[in-house]
Amino acid sequence: MNRLKKYTLFAALLVSSASHGQLLFADNQGKLLHVGDTIVKRIMPAPETDSQYVATDYTEVHFRLNKATLDLDYMNNGKSLMHLDRVLDSLGLENITAVEVISQSSPEGTLARNQWLTENRSKVISDYLNRVFPQLKDKITLNKVTESWENLARYVAQDPYLEEETINRILDIIESDESVARKKVQMQNLGSDPKTGDIYAYLCKYYYPVIRNSGIYILHMVQPKTILIPEPEKPYAQVPQEPKDTLPYQPQAQQPATQLRKRPLIAVKTNLAYDAFFTKDMGWAPIYNIEAELYPTENGRWTWLYEHEFPWHVQDDIHQYLQIINIQLEARRYFKKASNHTGHYLSAYLGGNIFDICFDRKGGHGYQGEGGGAGLGYGYVMPLGKQDSRWKLEFFVKGGFYMTFYDPYDAGSPYKSKYYYEWFDDPSLFVKRNWLFRWFGPTGAGITLSYDLIHKKVKD
Repeated sequence: MNRLKKYTLFAALLVSSASHGQLLFADNQGKLLHVGDTIVKRIMPAPETDSQYVATDYTEVHFRLNKATLDLDYMNNGKSLMHLDRVLDSLGLENITAVEVISQSSPEGTLARNQWLTENRSKVISDYLNRVFPQLKDKITLNKVTESWENLARYVAQDPYLEEETINRILDIIESDESVARKKVQMQNLGSDPKTGDIYAYLCKYYYPVIRNSGIYILHMVQPKTILIPEPEKPYAQVPQEPKDTLPYQPQAQQPATQLRKRPLIAVKTNLAYDAFFTKDMGWAPIYNIEAELYPTENGRWTWLYEHEFPWHVQDDIHQYLQIINIQLEARRYFKKASNHTGHYLSAYLGGNIFDICFDRKGGHGYQGEGGGAGLGYGYVMPLGKQDSRWKLEFFVKGGFYMTFYDPYDAGSPYKSKYYYEWFDDPSLFVKRNWLFRWFGPTGAGITLSYDLIHKKVKD
């Protein structure tokens, strides 16, 4: 049996089993079972007596990307928990045998981060159950799957829109012996499918949200006359055939979502290195600066940045002038998609400035001029919070070409606090900005603190 047929037949069996509204278990062996939207490896307890059998009811709670908080407005979570409450009320808490919470994450980001997310998604659901149903506290167990590659494989194998060649390429990556990190790189570089476009973006949109979840099993005891149970020794002996008049399988995640949520649109920043600028005579003289980074898409690689610096320090009595207006426009490309605009990036910038700079306490010898330049940059952005990634810290360097036209001046004796230029020819021939300076090399560096300030509402 080839691989795609194996996945499809297995899924048909599971969908058929789940269509009765509950799943039944007859022994304590590990089975791959379909539960709602999730396929996970389960270890079920054996029946207590021959006259009773274990039955389960299942509820699923989903999580936003890179989050481990319970959001009732996301993917019908509120309705799912209302269903859970009705089920427990109808069964009676005293009749519940066990509650198992199975948490998993989509295969995005680092393995360490996904382990943290799975751990905390389990905890947030456990805390909710303990708070709302304290009688079940001693019956709750946690099962942490972390990255659910098997789930992804089963969804992809049944996808009616992807080309068969695309499906095989994805499954080859998932089933390979490569490291998890290497698999993720290969997934991000799958290219395009003739029908769906960018393959990785398609997976992130339709499948990854479905497998970021915690499933809640409610186990209770029922009489055998109320249910049908497969033979224990052959639980999946026969595979039901898909009816000929049914529609092709479509993944649940492709259903249009109606919920609205907020996504970051603009981050505001300040360069801490510039803010800490210090001179011998003026002391602390911050180079006031502000930046705004626009995120055109939520998880794309490209962003646009505006930088504005405006220090305006003047101390005439000691001839200290630090007056600059600098404007830069920058385009950035992050190395990874779906990274919340964190990690490594490359940039290109274009800018111009005007300046008046003098740090000559005795003679007041300084410079006035205008300039501009362009270049490239490299940086790294890291989130400061585990659950809240709005605060970020960035390290960057820039290099390129800078050119300025300027004039030297003296602000000291004999004309205290008044500028005059070093010009020894006929005053009528004087032309401002008669000096030229060119520079090719490092043009900037810093440590930037940023905050995602402005958000917009989008549909899930």
